[in-house]
Amino acid sequence: MAAATVVLAGIVPGADTALGDQRVSTELGYSCAFPAGARPVTVRIGARFPDRAAVGVHFQPADVTASVTLPDAAVAELTGRRAARTGATTRLTVEVAQNGATAPALWQGAAPSVPLAATGTAVLGATGEVPTVTANSAGDLTMTAAALTLDFSPVTAEGAATDPATLSVTCTLTPGTAGLLAKIPVGAATSSSPTPSPGTPATAPATGGPEQPSPAPPAVAAPRAQGPRTAAAPECRGDTSQPLALSAYVTGYSNVTKLGGASLIPVYCAKIVQGPSRLKRIEVRPGVFELHLFQSSVGRLDHQGRAETPPAPATFLTFGFMPTTATMTLEQTGAMDIDSDLNNTAGHGETYIRIPVVLRLSDVRVNGTPLDVGPNCRTAGPVYSHDPDPAKNTQDHMVLLGKLTKGKDTVWRGYSLSRGGPLDGSVTIPPFTGCGVGEDLSPLFTASVSGPANTVKQNQGAPCASGIPDDPAKLCTADKQPTTVPVPLR
Repeated sequence: MAAATVVLAGIVPGADTALGDQRVSTELGYSCAFPAGARPVTVRIGARFPDRAAVGVHFQPADVTASVTLPDAAVAELTGRRAARTGATTRLTVEVAQNGATAPALWQGAAPSVPLAATGTAVLGATGEVPTVTANSAGDLTMTAAALTLDFSPVTAEGAATDPATLSVTCTLTPGTAGLLAKIPVGAATSSSPTPSPGTPATAPATGGPEQPSPAPPAVAAPRAQGPRTAAAPECRGDTSQPLALSAYVTGYSNVTKLGGASLIPVYCAKIVQGPSRLKRIEVRPGVFELHLFQSSVGRLDHQGRAETPPAPATFLTFGFMPTTATMTLEQTGAMDIDSDLNNTAGHGETYIRIPVVLRLSDVRVNGTPLDVGPNCRTAGPVYSHDPDPAKNTQDHMVLLGKLTKGKDTVWRGYSLSRGGPLDGSVTIPPFTGCGVGEDLSPLFTASVSGPANTVKQNQGAPCASGIPDDPAKLCTADKQPTTVPVPLR
């Protein structure tokens, strides 16, 4: 699950339907429960909504942003963990209401990493796609901000994760704060057969009688959930000769510190062979044992038979201001090791993915003019992370971490190799070498791209178990490719 760590052209898709000119920018006051106490946090929500909507026709708010201003005291709690920078994921609950019926919508966004000063505030800017909404009756529909969760991913000045590696705080609106974001008039559909909302069956009209049903709440559907394989996904045929073989698609976003922006990592293929599972009872204190399930697996990137990602467009600045485009490829130089530890007693698990990859650039153009960098323009060594295992902290591989937790409802959520999910990491991009024909252009790319504290967030789709003939969950195509193509999480 290697990550593209040179900045790519950022892509934030817009809404599925045409929107009017109802643009909002609403400042909200929140009280956030940091470990040392409640802190006042200011959040400004920006979005574009339709001027009006029709019954049964879904719409999606577009251009959604969340600007989060942390006060000095909140920043101090992060720097107190030796954090020099932090990114964040925002999770805002929006109440969608109409005619007395309400449905919650979860607006998720990702904020690129920003520096943290010893004193002063910090501002994080998050963006992301949000769910679609379908009104089931006529009348004004309102969208109101409610609870907010901030998931911080701080890193040290050396680019390593802090201890602990994440900080999650819950926030509530301060008393007296009106969270209304938009009011949208909803009229009758223009067609006699309105389109049912995604995932919601159409409902036949009432046949009459003295009692009328209560108004149905607006329908909310997640944005572009993981779905069937599309033509945009590269070929990813799994190994049918290995009973424990898997193949999976992965995508996500990366943030290059020097360029200060979250960028899309296109869908790529990973092929894995799972190792045997091992159960072990571990005594955590006298007489108290925990049951762990360990598994070590190996994997390989695959693009047309080569251990690399598909070539992808990259955009960055050279000389500090000249727009530069290039084709970027990540080449695997050694084994991908996948180590999982599921603590069934405590209800959590961790998967560490370690992979050495070098970053190669080709087809470079500066301000539209071709720049001949030759065939061997690449990082001098693998992109690398600080490894939490001292014995493996050799600065020659990337580390991605996936976490799995069991909720009070006994449902496991998060990442596991066999189901997919989110993966996070922080990497250093080494200096470049071999760039240029006739003159050494390597320092140019080193100055523009190389450096520490580049954050990575990936999303693995559900894998195809290609080594077994049965496929009751329909996770494989007929030729043993994954049917699930993940969407990037921010």
